[in-house]
Amino acid sequence: MENTDRIDYLRHAVYVAAIFIISIIIYAPTFKSGLIWDDQYIIRGASLIDKKHPYDVFISNGLYYRPLTIISLGLDYAIWYVNAIGYHVSNVVIHAVNSVLLYIVSSITLKNWKFFLNGYMEASFFSALLFSLHPIHTESVAWISGRTDLLATCFFLFAFVALLLYLHEKKWEGLFLVAIFFLFSLLAKENAVVFAVLALVYAAIVKASRKEITLISVSVTLSLGVYVFLRKLVWLSDLFKTPGASGAFLNKEAFSSTAIGNLINAASYYYEKLLCPWNLNIIPEMPSGPGYFILFILPCVLLAFFILKRNFFCGFWLLWIIVSMVPSLMITISQVAEPLGERYMYLPSVGLSFLIVMLLKPEKQHLTDALLTHQVRIAIIVTLCVLYALLTYNRLYDWRTDFALWQDAAKKNPHSATTKTNYGLALLSVQNYDAAERQFSEALALKNLTHENKSMLLNSMALVAINKKNYEKAEALLYNSLRENIRNVASYHTLGYLYMQSGSQITNSPAKRKTYFQKAIKAFEESEKFIPDVSEVNFNIALCYLELGDFKRSKAHFDAVIQRVPNSDLAQKSCAFLSYIERKGSF
Repeated sequence: MENTDRIDYLRHAVYVAAIFIISIIIYAPTFKSGLIWDDQYIIRGASLIDKKHPYDVFISNGLYYRPLTIISLGLDYAIWYVNAIGYHVSNVVIHAVNSVLLYIVSSITLKNWKFFLNGYMEASFFSALLFSLHPIHTESVAWISGRTDLLATCFFLFAFVALLLYLHEKKWEGLFLVAIFFLFSLLAKENAVVFAVLALVYAAIVKASRKEITLISVSVTLSLGVYVFLRKLVWLSDLFKTPGASGAFLNKEAFSSTAIGNLINAASYYYEKLLCPWNLNIIPEMPSGPGYFILFILPCVLLAFFILKRNFFCGFWLLWIIVSMVPSLMITISQVAEPLGERYMYLPSVGLSFLIVMLLKPEKQHLTDALLTHQVRIAIIVTLCVLYALLTYNRLYDWRTDFALWQDAAKKNPHSATTKTNYGLALLSVQNYDAAERQFSEALALKNLTHENKSMLLNSMALVAINKKNYEKAEALLYNSLRENIRNVASYHTLGYLYMQSGSQITNSPAKRKTYFQKAIKAFEESEKFIPDVSEVNFNIALCYLELGDFKRSKAHFDAVIQRVPNSDLAQKSCAFLSYIERKGSF
């Protein structure tokens, strides 16, 4: 028996090592990728250096509340600052850990359900490998901002392992770990709330006692209680604002037949991409057509079939896909993000990996399977793994740069304002101003744009005008942008930069030059009313005061930059300007 246990442990170790290494290798190309889309703003916003107290990260009244994700990115920021490689390494490692956790979950469940006579390790290995290689994960892993789904799933799986230990191994400490890891998962991303449903359903399926189900209910309820206490209830006001109003969660069509159609089409799109993960896009277009309604119904029919056949194992993992998809479907009736996102399928794909591995189900005792032998099943799974690996590698090519990603997105979804805006910004970064302006103009002509969308587009067009040195046009565009959204901090930043540029061009009128720099300071200070203590803003204000000869105020803002981001390039530049001010001896 001891020798058998040693062999089993050795096989587990080999499988775990293989899964971890393969997960790292497949996503190694991301180590050469840069910061994509809003990565730079996300990681700067996550800086723990700016926090006055270590617990400030847990204090938030906003709609998004993900303190553990912020802490994770903040730790990377403290080590790597804005060097992208460190963040990409962290993302890949978390994904590799998740793949290993899936192997552990699979091993425990398959062994205890006795689905596989002697091959549960092999089946667990392939289920974890399919998860590791699935192309739909490229967005979550290759995009630094996708850390939320990676981290939430990591703690989610830890909580599920703890649940399995409690139910199958009768380890009472599992209850405590369920509460802890469920709370951690919620603090990484709010969609983890579905764990409460899945945990209770699983307990019922394995015929847990009434006492066990009660204790599990108490455990998850305590976690939810702590989570609600930390979040407070101020954010609920956004949920109940008039749909479509500024700051509201719901869009203006949230209660219409169109919204129902979008929910059905979005769910069908996710099913399609889970099963056929090619032609991926960071901003997918909402699909439509009768075929998608059929695809929406099929999982429900299949779930009913599993229940009738009393195949609760397959039924549970299909239910995992359906239930874990629900929070993401709510985005389709919101106005806080794009309605579709492949990163939302990271957690649901866990269930898919288990369903696919059932193809490996061995022959039942004293029976033969004339359709698919065990070797044929292995061949199917291996082929699928190779296909997944090739599709993932190919998709990572689009994630190598911001320009490559948005060029690909613009081709696949030319009717999205977000796609056109970001492709325009990518064109702007390579100084193709005319093409960038064309993208912004086309986006602005699209229907159903929110005020926030219009404001950002007008700000982007102003950036083009500034680069073309058409400052009067840029100023008009920025004021129109702020009329659309008075809280658009980016427009205040651009306006301040515009006035700095305009002032620096004037050499023959000191009074007019001074007026422009004063207007720049005012614009930057307006932005601070909405997002205070931004280092770049402090640096620009310091430059303006330096230009105006107000060395005392200039020094105060340079000092603020050094205090908040002491190891940054801005801090080094601030030190150089402070040396100049000290030589002047005028503060």
